[in-house]
Amino acid sequence: MNLAVLRGNKPLRNLAILALATVVAVVAATIAVVTMERGVRVKFAPEPFFPGLETKLDQVGKITYTLGRGLRGVEKITLDRGADGRWTVAERQNYPAKQDLVQKALIGISELTLYEPRTARAEWHRNLGLLAPEDLGSGTRVQLLDKAGKPMASFIAGKVPDQTGDARGQGMIYVRRDGDNQTWLARGRFPLFQAAQDWLDATFLDLKRDEIKSVTLWAGTDHPVVMDRASADENDFTLENIPKGRVTRGAPVVNGTATSLVDLTFDDAVPVGSLEFPDTSPQVLVETFDGLRLTLTLTGGGGALWAKIAADAEPAGGDAMKTEAAKKKADMLNDRLTKWAYKLPQQAGNQLTQSVDLLTHEAGPER
Repeated sequence: MNLAVLRGNKPLRNLAILALATVVAVVAATIAVVTMERGVRVKFAPEPFFPGLETKLDQVGKITYTLGRGLRGVEKITLDRGADGRWTVAERQNYPAKQDLVQKALIGISELTLYEPRTARAEWHRNLGLLAPEDLGSGTRVQLLDKAGKPMASFIAGKVPDQTGDARGQGMIYVRRDGDNQTWLARGRFPLFQAAQDWLDATFLDLKRDEIKSVTLWAGTDHPVVMDRASADENDFTLENIPKGRVTRGAPVVNGTATSLVDLTFDDAVPVGSLEFPDTSPQVLVETFDGLRLTLTLTGGGGALWAKIAADAEPAGGDAMKTEAAKKKADMLNDRLTKWAYKLPQQAGNQLTQSVDLLTHEAGPER
């Protein structure tokens, strides 16, 4: 714009001066805000989310996770510490929890460190995954309570930002204290499983391959499937009672079926009385070289295969010590397993219901 025009036009000159002052003010305000935010970030030092909690973990008697299920309301996962110090899952009728997993939760929560403050505006909680579960939010309420039921720590856990791990294996997660709108980016790692069965101790048979002498599917029926071997030195199981004119589908197929219970875990567990096991239920009989016998009785329910398990022992070739050891192991397994029915993984269920026809095929023409 021509300066001479501005000098001669007072209203226009005043307007230009006002515009320039406005630009200067905006720039100054922007610089001030940025400087203030940087100052806050620089001044904030990471601090424990729950100071001193790490010294009180032996006082924790209960851990609860409250999860939002949308219009279905909320769902709770409750981990209880028994008088013997062992943790159980209340929603699974106090089935034993995976003890090391619970310890990871306790230690992880106690080590959470507030790394950086985030928004304190409640309307932004949803964006960070910190809206409370009872408000149709995706946040998970985590509470530690002492043995008298008094809260020791209570907070909402939200989203885990992408690519936030560090060299120590720690990650980042958004959190806020229960009842407080202030949100934080915290450093730490602890399990946030969303289903009760994820906390169960899923190792239950502890059966090893070299222990198995024979496996019989459809035991007690007119068409059992018997797979056995003479000693643990034999790698392959032999399929007995093959129908005339048929041959096995090969050692890998037979061995895969015979060893389907090796290192088996389960998907879920319920009290055995909550399912029906008719007299016609299929049975699987497993015999080991040391005289242990396991009987799995199978039933279907909810589109899955469930098993109840009983153990006993038989004389081990006149070896009294071996037989006694087998009896002790059977008693231990019965004490741990007989009160429960176990949901089997789909692959194991498919293997344990194989028939002779599925494990064999028609023999080719003789040459």
